[in-house]
Amino acid sequence: MGKPLRIAYAGHDFFSSCMATLVSRPDTEVAVCLTEGPEGQPARNVLRLASAANARVFTGRPTVDVVREVNAANVDLFVCAAYMYRVPTQYLDVPYAVNVHPALLPDGRGPNPLPYLATAFTQFSGVTIHEMTAELDKGPILVQSPVDQSPEDGLDELYLKLFALAPRLLSRLMDDLEGYFAAKRHVQGGSYWPHKDGDVLIASQHTTEHALRLHSSFGMYGFSVKLEGRTEFRASLLSATRCDHDFVVGSVVAELQVGTIVALPDGLVRLDTQRSLPVVT
Repeated sequence: MGKPLRIAYAGHDFFSSCMATLVSRPDTEVAVCLTEGPEGQPARNVLRLASAANARVFTGRPTVDVVREVNAANVDLFVCAAYMYRVPTQYLDVPYAVNVHPALLPDGRGPNPLPYLATAFTQFSGVTIHEMTAELDKGPILVQSPVDQSPEDGLDELYLKLFALAPRLLSRLMDDLEGYFAAKRHVQGGSYWPHKDGDVLIASQHTTEHALRLHSSFGMYGFSVKLEGRTEFRASLLSATRCDHDFVVGSVVAELQVGTIVALPDGLVRLDTQRSLPVVT
């Protein structure tokens, strides 16, 4: 085996399965990691993997100076996997640069396609690895594959399937990097999906069915909750049930260690107000 391929990795925990694959391969060396600090996107697993690889870590928005540090590290490949920041590619000087995107491009370009894929556009559910260019999600396609999405899958179930598929595609690419770049496919058209709106539960008006629909569409990202006389907050759904009750509709019934119980017109929901994740951008 020749000298390991030096990698610069940019990403958070969302697709940290890709980082794990790169760290574990004997033919790759993760030398640099761009991720997020404690106050931003979840990155605990990426930071753990970076530490295990003795990679140099940069957190926060990638500045021109950070990109120049990447160039100075003499990396062979820059891997961006569901990274929330735009990388100033005009300053990036590496032999290869790829982006791992959770949709079947050219459809599903944009910051967070999962809420769309979980509902109306299931035919575009999958992973695409494309050459990274200055235009968002528009680089030539190197490899892509759909996921087997069942009608019962919500966002969380879809995410797990994408989390499993992404490193498999990345490994396929790594096995013949030059070959895939030689056969890269330029595509036109497609669609751009902005952040999906409508992620609000108005406790005094909405039903448990609406809460379940929000959970299916937004899953771990959570949704906004509006209560009478309280500041709007974000939460994710733990459980919901239709039932008769004598609680004040639209109020917090109880704040327990296992979740916050809120009364809706037709039942109760139990919300996690602590662990909803920031949206991938």
